[in-house]
Amino acid sequence: MQLDILLFLQSIRTEAVGKVAEVISLFGEIAIPLLIVMILIWCVSRKKAFAAVTALLSALIVSQTLKAIFRVQRPFQKYPHLIQGERLSTATGYSFPSGHSTTSGAFYSSLIVTAWNRWATILCLLPIILVPLSRMILGVHWPMDVAAGTVIGLLSGFIITPLMLRLYDAKRPFLIFTFTFGLVTAASGAFIAVLLAVTEIDRVAFEDMMSTLSITGGAMLGFYLERKFVSSAPESGSLGIKIVRFILGLISTALVAIIISIVPAPEEFTSFTTYFTLGIWCIYLYPLLAVRLHLMDAE
Repeated sequence: MQLDILLFLQSIRTEAVGKVAEVISLFGEIAIPLLIVMILIWCVSRKKAFAAVTALLSALIVSQTLKAIFRVQRPFQKYPHLIQGERLSTATGYSFPSGHSTTSGAFYSSLIVTAWNRWATILCLLPIILVPLSRMILGVHWPMDVAAGTVIGLLSGFIITPLMLRLYDAKRPFLIFTFTFGLVTAASGAFIAVLLAVTEIDRVAFEDMMSTLSITGGAMLGFYLERKFVSSAPESGSLGIKIVRFILGLISTALVAIIISIVPAPEEFTSFTTYFTLGIWCIYLYPLLAVRLHLMDAE
């Protein structure tokens, strides 16, 4: 049944349909959610950013844990003579469940909860529905993969987001949660990085998990440090100031990533350091810098 569905989608895939599917697939990758999170954390609301980030990363940890357990082959790998895979650079882990579907389900449902208006709901429903379809059209996921990923994402978005919005208002529990979650995930990411560097551990199963744990650790510790020592007010400033703040944030984030990439180190440690540092930079260090430069007010 699953193969029949994919064969049908392959039969109607033209070059134009394939290109559209590739564009839609971008909304389930890290770049667009990261860009939106940067807008939230630097220009809109730390509270909403925290809820969305926690829902997304929690869902991805669950999804990638299941990938490592089940280790299901992707359609184009199992049936290379029947299924043509496209955009293979994004098909780095195992198939079940779909990481793109998990991302779109968790992140955009979280935005629905935090925005809670009709137009935001309509806009956010589009990637939740279309990203899973695009992954099947591209031949990189089974229907069961995208269904499971979407369910995991939606559960995380609609359950974890309101919990995190309430948690944010209780400062001490918030600090305990972010510090503990950040420490555990960062240590787990570092441990997997060491295993990848010195053992024959399955790279397909654990490389993406290491990256997610690393950025989760950096992000959560970033939220802890920012709340404890800075408490920036991203809603402060005129539209012009917010645009300048955002552009400088993007430039500085790119520079941080470039600097880390040129430091000589094993690939696994560079990957861990990059993701962990970007989490800390975007959520704590850049807001601290912006406050010091009077580009952002403190509460």
